[in-house]
Amino acid sequence: MTLKNKERLIIFTKQNLDALKWNGKQSFYFARNFEALCIAVNKYSKTYYAHWSISVVGKEGRLKSIGNKKMLGGYHIPLGEIKEKLRANVDIWKAAARETGSTKETTVGDLARAFINDGMKALRIRTRGQRIKYKPKTVEGYKACLKSSLLCEGVLSSKEYVELFKKPIRYNGAFVEGALKDVPLSKVGRKDIDIFMHRMQDKPVAANNTLAALSVAFEWDFTRASTQLYKGSNNPCLRVVKYQVTKDKKFLDIEKVLEVRKYIENNLHKTNTLFTPHFLAYVNLLLENGERQSDFHGLYWKKPNNIDAAHGKGCTGWVDLENGTFSIIDSKNRKPATEELSLVTIKILKKLNEMRYESLSWCVKSEWIFPRAEAPELCISDSSYRWQRDRFMFKFGLATRTLLASKKTRKLYKYKCEYTLKHLRKTFVTHYGRKKGAVAAQTRMRHADLKTTQDHYFTEEPKSLRVDDVYSPREERSQHKMAAIKGGKNE
Repeated sequence: MTLKNKERLIIFTKQNLDALKWNGKQSFYFARNFEALCIAVNKYSKTYYAHWSISVVGKEGRLKSIGNKKMLGGYHIPLGEIKEKLRANVDIWKAAARETGSTKETTVGDLARAFINDGMKALRIRTRGQRIKYKPKTVEGYKACLKSSLLCEGVLSSKEYVELFKKPIRYNGAFVEGALKDVPLSKVGRKDIDIFMHRMQDKPVAANNTLAALSVAFEWDFTRASTQLYKGSNNPCLRVVKYQVTKDKKFLDIEKVLEVRKYIENNLHKTNTLFTPHFLAYVNLLLENGERQSDFHGLYWKKPNNIDAAHGKGCTGWVDLENGTFSIIDSKNRKPATEELSLVTIKILKKLNEMRYESLSWCVKSEWIFPRAEAPELCISDSSYRWQRDRFMFKFGLATRTLLASKKTRKLYKYKCEYTLKHLRKTFVTHYGRKKGAVAAQTRMRHADLKTTQDHYFTEEPKSLRVDDVYSPREERSQHKMAAIKGGKNE
């Protein structure tokens, strides 16, 4: 009920109702002592009405209330009879209103749309005690999987998912049909989520990602008060089993790493080759230092005077070539970090910095280490180096290509990378871990637990797992004289 209506909230007695007068326009007064009852005062008459509101979700997933009224009868009817009529019919009228197209019951799809439009503008739900926002990459990931796999609104895959959810499937001995997005929130349960996962068995990665995003959407909805869509008390996504997915742990062997390093060192100074100096320095930074691509996109040449203002512009960190370190403002664990640069990277970046004042003057005024060629005031994005990446990987036997068209000396190829720039991080972690140990690799990569490092990044060297005699004395105890074993036959 709005504030304006609350001002006309009165106790319904004959004396109070008789006193109500026409004030130049139709006015409604609401019963304080009887739910859903109101009276309309007109110039020549008074009429009883039933009133209620229904919460519905608009096209963008936002909750709104729609008011409804139903005439009960004129003022000449005794108030007791009006109350009896209202008591007997109000639930029926409310149910009928919900069945209309404008007041249909809210669904899982409505919740997903609300989360896409409003939820990711809020603070992270699963970080207690820290008021931090979602990272842009996280927002993009949540939106992409909810729109394609759940709402069937993906640009490329919508038709495929629509057809997938139309087909009846067998689940626990019975056939079920329908999409999860159409399940009413008042009826959704763990079984509905499990059916969705069962239906997505041929797309296990998409299924797992969508389940995670939907679970966060339910948790976000719990934090809202008057606008909450889901009235249940438990998140139906919890304890739903995910698919076991084979982890992509591919990495470059040490010979390939050295080959790539040598090529970059020998070609960085050249500006007339297929690969720009900035791209080669970027590849070296990833390969030699192991951070995420997004954390290296927005590096400054030096520490900004105002870190918060620079971060707002897209700065992700900076380098200190004198001290041989790089700093990340907001890494994935939402904490700042400072790590050492490799000696080769320091050499590469110093050379790149010199070139800015010589052959790369177009970017000399840019604060970014990796500015966009077409807009030096901006840093690179995920798509900035894709053209060079494909050809770089092919050069080193890490990609294949197919000829699409040929005209004289001009040829058009389609490239398929078997390794991408993300594998450079896995390469760094693997070789770092083999040298210093898995626990050291976890610490260096700032992973929350060792399992993350081992499952997604670190590949143990097979020969290091082989033991000739598991019970042989350790090397550091080889000089220790073993005690005689008592109990022999001569004792």
